[in-house]
Amino acid sequence: MKILISGPVQSGKSSYIRNFDPNSLNIQAKGADEKLYTVGMDLGSVKINNYRIYLFGTPGLTRFSTIREIISSGSDGIIFIFDASEPEKDKEAINILNSLYKILGDQLPVLFLANKQDLENARTPKEIIKQNNLSNKIKMLPISVKTGLNITESLKIIFEKIFMNYKDLLEILKSYENNIKGLADKLKKDKIEIKDFLNKLEIRKLIEIDRSNKTYKVKNVLN
Repeated sequence: MKILISGPVQSGKSSYIRNFDPNSLNIQAKGADEKLYTVGMDLGSVKINNYRIYLFGTPGLTRFSTIREIISSGSDGIIFIFDASEPEKDKEAINILNSLYKILGDQLPVLFLANKQDLENARTPKEIIKQNNLSNKIKMLPISVKTGLNITESLKIIFEKIFMNYKDLLEILKSYENNIKGLADKLKKDKIEIKDFLNKLEIRKLIEIDRSNKTYKVKNVLN
């Protein structure tokens, strides 16, 4: 499973990933202000219920939009981080968010985080939502990558949201475990398309394919 970690510059994306994977990859460079900025990507991994999740962090600097588009491709869900202590970054955050919607569509599961709750001037999720005219229906969790506040909980939430998004598809898959041709007809895919489709689901560990018998088994990864 691929989860995208995005947000404006210096909002805590790299630190969020390092909370789960201290050995995560980070391609960064030092700016004129002597701060380190991600200029390529972050890549870390973590297990939930023995299920491997890959966390891909995007660069927050606006000029790296092309790299952000490449990294975003194929994501199963998004964790989007706001900097709760610096409202001046919100405009940049919304621009990045809108660009992700253009790339990935607006049906992908998204969890919003309000980072830096360890600082006295940190805004609450309600304040960030109101100031940016975001829908009151969105889920935004207060976190701190420094203290660990709600870090583990946030990943569990997006994990469950993603699998709930797959729920209808998984129910269909269970009905055709011994009938791949029937599944292809149901999903209106030809022989090549259904093979590619099932291979992608296997890569995501949603199914296990028995190629000798031309069947597959849907995995129960939420338990």
